[in-house]
Amino acid sequence: MKTAKVLFPFLLVMVLVSSCTSPTPPATPTLLISVPSPTPLATTQPTIPTNPPEPAATTLRIRMITSSDWTEFFIHSPAAWHWQQVVSASSEAIRAEILDNHLLLEQSPSRAESGKTVEMNVEVDFPAMNDEEMIGMAINRGGLGYTRVEISRYVDDAWVTYQSFTSESRASDGENILSMEIPAGKLLRDIPPLAEITKSTGGYGWWDETVFYELFVRSFYDSNGDGIGDLNGVIEKLDYLNDGNPATTTDLGITGIWLRPINPCHSYHGYDITDYYGVNPDFGTMQDFQNLLNAAHDRGIRVIIDLVLNHSGSYNPWFLEAEDPNSDYYDWFIWSDSDPGYVGSWSQQVWFPAYGRYFYSTFSAGQPDLNYTNPEVTGEMYEIARFWLEDIGVDGFRLDAAKHIIEEGTSQKNTASTHAWYQGFRTAYKQANPEAMTVGEIWEQPDVTAEYLQGDELDLAFDFYMAFAFVEAVNNGNAETANNLVRFAYTTQPAFRVAPFLTNYDLNRLMTQFGNQPEKVKVAASMMLTAPGVPFIYYGEEIGMQGTAYELVRLPMQWSDGTNAGFSTAVPWKPVGQGWETFNVANENNDPESILSHFRSLIQVRSENSALRTGNLSLVATGNPGLYSLLRENQEESILVLVNLTGNPISSYGLSLASSSLVEGMFSPQLIMGEGTLSPLQVQPGGGFTSYLPLPEIPPYTTVILKF
Repeated sequence: MKTAKVLFPFLLVMVLVSSCTSPTPPATPTLLISVPSPTPLATTQPTIPTNPPEPAATTLRIRMITSSDWTEFFIHSPAAWHWQQVVSASSEAIRAEILDNHLLLEQSPSRAESGKTVEMNVEVDFPAMNDEEMIGMAINRGGLGYTRVEISRYVDDAWVTYQSFTSESRASDGENILSMEIPAGKLLRDIPPLAEITKSTGGYGWWDETVFYELFVRSFYDSNGDGIGDLNGVIEKLDYLNDGNPATTTDLGITGIWLRPINPCHSYHGYDITDYYGVNPDFGTMQDFQNLLNAAHDRGIRVIIDLVLNHSGSYNPWFLEAEDPNSDYYDWFIWSDSDPGYVGSWSQQVWFPAYGRYFYSTFSAGQPDLNYTNPEVTGEMYEIARFWLEDIGVDGFRLDAAKHIIEEGTSQKNTASTHAWYQGFRTAYKQANPEAMTVGEIWEQPDVTAEYLQGDELDLAFDFYMAFAFVEAVNNGNAETANNLVRFAYTTQPAFRVAPFLTNYDLNRLMTQFGNQPEKVKVAASMMLTAPGVPFIYYGEEIGMQGTAYELVRLPMQWSDGTNAGFSTAVPWKPVGQGWETFNVANENNDPESILSHFRSLIQVRSENSALRTGNLSLVATGNPGLYSLLRENQEESILVLVNLTGNPISSYGLSLASSSLVEGMFSPQLIMGEGTLSPLQVQPGGGFTSYLPLPEIPPYTTVILKF
């Protein structure tokens, strides 16, 4: 079936029309600040019918979404449904009924013509059948829009979608029927339960205990003298990142690595993948990658890789075969016979000529978007994720361009279809490895990002606006911007699901943003590494590398002041950056005042104090805009952080907080970062304190961390 991209803006207003019992939600960490979340569709346990079916029956939930004016979904089997009920339906639906062995859903033609949708959810008890018996299904609908049917089973206190079908073709004879047959064993067999995620301190996922290092293999270290960084080079430098011995303090102390794309590709950056199952030969072999995984895991380092979901490369065999409209791969991409004429979400060109037609691409002519309205594309990406998790053993994925997966006409980011796709993807990757983690690149305000973090899509998402706020606060010497953003992010996004960072592969380096002032880099690092969530450090920021986006922030790592900054014995693939003679690992390694030493100290303090990893957050009023302060608390400890964002000493200040988990009384704090003799803290009833001065003066660009 040759299918162009469907235009389907989602507007789902769900109204519960039948009483159901909600399952008990899993235990979650208790927060001092409540976190609002969008109201989801009611999730229910299978309702026990008045006349219960025989024990061998299987309860299914069927969700039907349509932008057509009418849709019917048929299931033909040797036996009728034993029991059935409508769980919920859109209030805009004219009809949402269960008839004899089929579902009927209607909305007004005017709504359908404007692309709006309605949906219904039903539960049925399906009769026992032999695995080899075939169950016939069909979607019949009007000539407008599309229809999607999702079939779920109730597993581990949640409805898990494991079969889905989409009908979007337009038949010339007016019959828009999609038929399929599925073996009963595939539809009704038990789903393997989702195993419990391995928990660490306080019952959190392993990533909540992790500090990640973002690593561009091409620029990290060249082990074979060809001028290009490689996987064996990463292995050689693992002891710099973490030597595996908790007693030592000479390594950086990170416990996670994010590898930028390592797949074969046509460009240097790696985001135009030509083989999702392979390793870029510039970097080595699959065995080299396996050796890296083993060496990292031996040191307690988790490894996640970039998974480029949104698009492939124009040199990918899938796209090359799509030249033929009769190819199996034609519908893996998004085509138009003529240029639709609209631009992308940041006014960029998105339609490009090829093969006498036009294809859609969010980013460039070299990166055609994949068509996720085609179930074959989804199935292939599920298999790619399973391959890397199960067969190879990676610990998770960073998801590139996560907000752009499915477009709905000219709506090209954060669509309801994209959210629905991630719900299915989460089930797939958690079944492949229940401990797998995903972190999404979603360049949006925290309230938009939060929609991906409600527990049924992504595990984490990068907080771009928090990064911008930290940099602005340091550059202005004023904490207000950071306070406002941290407060907004923490109260909007689910706790600890945020991934704070300062810069990345697409942003100017910190030293450049701070006018080559190392002290500013250090205090920005203090803000990021004491923030809630899972921090990510871009390679080279810990030594003060310089550069502007894009290529100049991807230059070779500066290991020494020797030839080619110690990156390679050959001419590097790109020249080393400015300032390499001074800002390099060898020069900074034994300097207690260096940027590298500051990063190491912060990571060590974070690793030794659980409240900095998974503690609740309270922003502390300081009485001085140049002083940033927060309190992190859990049941074990309370950590107070102070950061002087200015180049002047601060003595005119006073720390105040309305309430905390501290009990009333006098406390003598322990100094775990900084210098000086601390004053005791008088805690008032309710855990608050007023005008507290732990030190008479906070030196310029200094971080002070106290423990109670």
